[in-house]
Amino acid sequence: MKRIMDMDLRLLRVFTAVVEAGGYSGAQTTLNIGSSTISLHMSDLEKRLGFRLCERGRSGFQLTDRGRTAYEETKRILNQLDDFSGSMATLRKRLAGKLLLGMVDCLTTHPDFPLVRALNRFNELDHEVHVELVVSSRLELEKAVLNGHLHGAVVPYVRKINSLEFRPVLKETHHLYVGRGHAFFDRGPGEVSTEEIVRQQFVLRGYQEQFDLTNFAPASYTATVHSMEGMLVLLLTGAYIGFLPDHYAQDWVEKRQLRMIEARDFSYSSRHMLITRRAAKMASAFTTFLSLMDAATVDAQPVRERFGVKV
Repeated sequence: MKRIMDMDLRLLRVFTAVVEAGGYSGAQTTLNIGSSTISLHMSDLEKRLGFRLCERGRSGFQLTDRGRTAYEETKRILNQLDDFSGSMATLRKRLAGKLLLGMVDCLTTHPDFPLVRALNRFNELDHEVHVELVVSSRLELEKAVLNGHLHGAVVPYVRKINSLEFRPVLKETHHLYVGRGHAFFDRGPGEVSTEEIVRQQFVLRGYQEQFDLTNFAPASYTATVHSMEGMLVLLLTGAYIGFLPDHYAQDWVEKRQLRMIEARDFSYSSRHMLITRRAAKMASAFTTFLSLMDAATVDAQPVRERFGVKV
């Protein structure tokens, strides 16, 4: 492909839709075209590029190594085109383009979560912006922001990354919880010792694995989850003990399906930040949103003063 033409952009958008849908069948609804037409478009794109993008057989849809690289570059190019469209619309005094945001799961129950307020204010503006919100793991969101696939994302703060800028958003308190049927469920405050706790069947958080292994030392982890929703499911069985943010557990506590275990050595606070790529030229839509997000965060509470930490 020596020079990108309009036809190439259409084919690249088809390619992106296929990858994100996990195959030709899943992309039919997104693209509103049949599987045979998608197959023809993919074949045309591979001929234009000069290499195979994917394998499709009994094992299912799978990108080749070159296909994965092509997808990353395609996303970058298409996002830049959307940002360009937004910049041109701004010259006409109208916001347009895309607003690409990400967040980790289970934050909406937090009373200080400002994203809904910020988006409400954004949608009060006269705009033609397509908003895309991705819910994923911290590592995937960091990667997406660094690669330019997302303009920004709300993630737990674990470490400083020189290529990213961090804006405080909220603080989360985590405690141990058990479900109805667990031996600790009917025990009163202060009646459970640390020695008893470490002998329980703990759930390891795959998304927080190093943190758990470094800071907490139960006798064994007998289960692993990769989302808070997964943690909630296991705790509700009454067979396990594990960490949840208090705001996320509150509704289940009120229903008497979960019980918080008060233990000094088994609770902690985490900070969530809005990450953006350092020194990146921001799309007009995201610049506008960012100011609204900052205002919504301040409205919720003086987060930066409460953190007492400069990152």
